[in-house]
Order: sequence, then structure tokens, then C-alpha cells
Amino acid sequence: MIHKIGSYLNTGDMIYSFSFAIFILIMLVFETLEYNAFAESQPSPLDGMNFSKSQDVFSKDGVLQTTITAAYKIGNVDNQSITSMVYNGSLGGPTLHVYPGDRIELKLINNLNESTNIHYHGLHVSPINNSDNVFLEVSPGETQQYIVDIPIDQPVGAYWYHSHMHTLAYEQVSAGLSGMIVVEGIEKLLPKPLQEIKKQTFAMRDFPVNSDPTQPTYRTVNGEINPDVNIKSGETQLWRLANIGSETVYKVGLPDHKFYVIAEDGYPVWKVWDTDNLVLPSGKRFDVLVTPTGNGSSIPFKALDYYPYPETTIATVNIHGNQKESVKTIPSSLTSKEDLNIMNITNNRVLTFSSNDEEQRYTINNKTFDHNRIDQKVKLGTVEQWRLINTDENEHPFHIHVNDFQVITVNGEQYDSHGLQDMVLIPGHGEVVIRIPFEDFVGKSVYHCHIMFHEDNGMMGVFEIVK
Repeated sequence: MIHKIGSYLNTGDMIYSFSFAIFILIMLVFETLEYNAFAESQPSPLDGMNFSKSQDVFSKDGVLQTTITAAYKIGNVDNQSITSMVYNGSLGGPTLHVYPGDRIELKLINNLNESTNIHYHGLHVSPINNSDNVFLEVSPGETQQYIVDIPIDQPVGAYWYHSHMHTLAYEQVSAGLSGMIVVEGIEKLLPKPLQEIKKQTFAMRDFPVNSDPTQPTYRTVNGEINPDVNIKSGETQLWRLANIGSETVYKVGLPDHKFYVIAEDGYPVWKVWDTDNLVLPSGKRFDVLVTPTGNGSSIPFKALDYYPYPETTIATVNIHGNQKESVKTIPSSLTSKEDLNIMNITNNRVLTFSSNDEEQRYTINNKTFDHNRIDQKVKLGTVEQWRLINTDENEHPFHIHVNDFQVITVNGEQYDSHGLQDMVLIPGHGEVVIRIPFEDFVGKSVYHCHIMFHEDNGMMGVFEIVK
């Protein structure tokens, strides 16, 4: 069961746990002590201290250099004051724009009163040293320099980064420590008439209304409540949909319109597919083509009903004017198929996911996470098959670092994969079989349930890639 303590109000949005309420109260005490000095260095609108807009940071000459500061901040959401943890003052951290073959040189300054770090979710990069190393711990007051070398063949699409500090990841990401990464270039894989289309990002996440655990949460897009999205009738846009929150599932849809999926988890698809809705657990991303119609109308972009999350409008799509030349060329594929079904398998593994909500104990193969233990040792250059079994009633979103995978079967039925991915939902009382190519990088990293409360409380394992 997804971790929640309390009950849902009539609004039906998610309730934050009692532990998270205590965490918020501690931060409020911290803010009271620090507030005067803090306020002098920040703008002060009449209605309080607002969060800044998320900034776009671009690589230059093959290198993206930036500094990100993790800190507490008081700001307004829907005219209500909340205290959050933020990167560079915004509810969504800076969006990092890079190209395949680029290097990220990121300096993380920790102004929190607890340790933190950064995981570069979905990137096929080294898990060791000061690259995508989730075992790094950046203590309060310390600065960590990250150097992340992106391979020249890195798939283009939507990725993200977030705190992965074990036992604190749930609280830190819930409070705001996450942001987008875009590996640029996917439009170049589209038919020529679509290569100059407008791109928009929908970074979705929940925030607490206040420290009261009986209150619902705010469901936000790009740090805003129900923002406006503008488009012309007949205009095709590329939308990057991403769930950068800690556990809430977003099932999104645009009434009477289709999403044409061109990338999943940052991986351009072998076969473009269309759908009325998409399910995004924490960590999931889709790049889609959308062509709204109906000049002068407004369409609600909805988070649809998905137990236990009720339907609500999270953005409003305003259609003004007509596209002079409506582009109706939707590609059938973006990249050649690399089917792991035909690859030789060197090993078969079984991972069983189980929960004990009363004891708040979450296990894989009856073990809770231990960073000193190697749970799976795999050989570089091999392809393995993993069977993921869920003994619980509710779904577990599975994620593995460093390498993408192909879904082979779901509940014993052959799955028609559209490409590789780094996230998959394991059905309640069900199973998923995946194949993982362990390529290019050696070192230790982790796999886990991406309900971050489960991850923090044990549902994570360590794998090591060796030569």
C-alpha cells in the first residue's frame, strides 16, 4: 500500500504522512531562527515570499557548468504559504539542457541542516566517483562537485535529477528537491515539417498545503497550480511529460485528444503509439506529440482518476487562432529496433517485492537495503533476465540505475515493447519480466521501488557491474 497516514478529504488529493508533518514542523522552527537574515536577501512581494521561476541552463561548447544550492524556503502556492526544500529558490530546480557527448560540471551546495546528494535519473553514465554516485553524502554546509560525462550515443529525451540520500530521499523530494534534464535532439528524428515545432515541459509533482497531515496536497505543473498552456488550433507541439515527485501517480489525459508517444523514459521509441491517457508513477517520463483543435476553446489537462488519486485539472490548454499550415505528419518510428528478445541471456534472477505497512518495512527478497551488501553481481557486456514479482495488492514502480531495460512479459503475457525504458509498474499480485544489457560502465549502483517511502524504508538493492 502506498504510504499515507491520515485520511483523504472530499478533495481526494493525497495526504502526507505524520512523519512528513513532523519534518515540516522542524523546518518551520529552523525558518523562524533564520528568517530575518533570509528575508533580507530575498525579494518580498506584498503577498509574501514567492518561489522563483525555474531557470533553463544550457551547455556551451560541450560543457554545462552550473551551481545548484539546496536550501529551505518559504513561498506561496495558491496564495498559501508553504516551507519547502528547493534548488536555487524554485519549486522545480533548474532545467539542464545538454546534448549527447556533453559533460555536466555541477556544483551542489548544501545549505540544508541534513545531508543530501543528487541522482541523474535515467542517464546512462558512470555510477562511481563523483559522477552519478548515489552513495555520495554531501553533509550540511558542504559543497560537492559532480562531473557527469554523457555518452555520445545517449538517447535523446526527457530525464530528471533529484535527491537520492538514503532514508531522506522521500522527504527531500516531497519537499521540492528535483528538477528536469533534457537531452536535446529528439526533434531531429522527426519528419522535416515537425523539426521546428514548439516544445513544452509538464513537470508534475505534489506539495503539502501546510504542516497539517489532515490537509490535501497541491498538484502542480512546473511549480504552479493549474497553469495556462497556449497553443493554436491544429498546431502540433512536443510535450515533455514527467513525474518528478516522490510517490503520487499521475494518469494524465487531454479530453477528446490523443497523445502520440515518441519517447519513453528518454528513449526514442521503435514504434510510435497513440493513446488517450498515460500513467506516470514517480520518475516516469514520456515525450509526446499533441495537436489540439477548436479555436477559442479551453481544454482541461487532467490527472485522471487512478486509485487512490481522484480526477483533477492540473493545467488548462487555451486554443487561440489557427495554425496556417496544420502538420499532420506523425512518424511511425524514431529509431531502429534493438530487440533484446533475440539476445543470449547469461543469467536469470528473481526479485520479490513485499511490504509490511504496519511495521513500515519494505523488502526485496525478504531483505531491507544495506549499502555494504552486494545483492546482485553482474558481468559487463552481458544481458540478464530479471523476473520482478509483486506480492502486494498495489503496484510497485521498479527503477534501475545506469542501464535501461526491455519489458518482455507482464503477468505471463508477451509485452509489445515500443523501446527501452528505465521504469516499469509491477502489477499488484503480478509480475514483470525484463531484460537488461549491462554495457559500458562498471561499479556499484542500485535498483528499487520508486515509491520513495518504500525505497527509504528498505525496498532497494545494490548491484555491481564487474569486468
